[in-house]
Amino acid sequence: MGLSTREKRTLDGIADRLYAEDPDLAESLSSFATGLITAEALPARRRPFSGVLLPVVLLAALMAIMAVVLPPISGTGADPGPTSTALTRG
Repeated sequence: MGLSTREKRTLDGIADRLYAEDPDLAESLSSFATGLITAEALPARRRPFSGVLLPVVLLAALMAIMAVVLPPISGTGADPGPTSTALTRG
């Protein structure tokens, strides 16, 4: 994307004033503008919650497994336990 004519004139005016006010600084800065200017690729941005999603999913899976496995082990599941039967004489 190139600069408009107005932007180029503005930058030329800034450069002219810089050379007039401080020629040493202007000469020093002009050495940075030599050579081919290329665009640098920026690293891809990570999703903001990518570091949180995996632990939450693992914790939910662990809790689901515990909900299925623990009630039969502790005896608090659907099994009401042994029932007493009354014996009759006779």
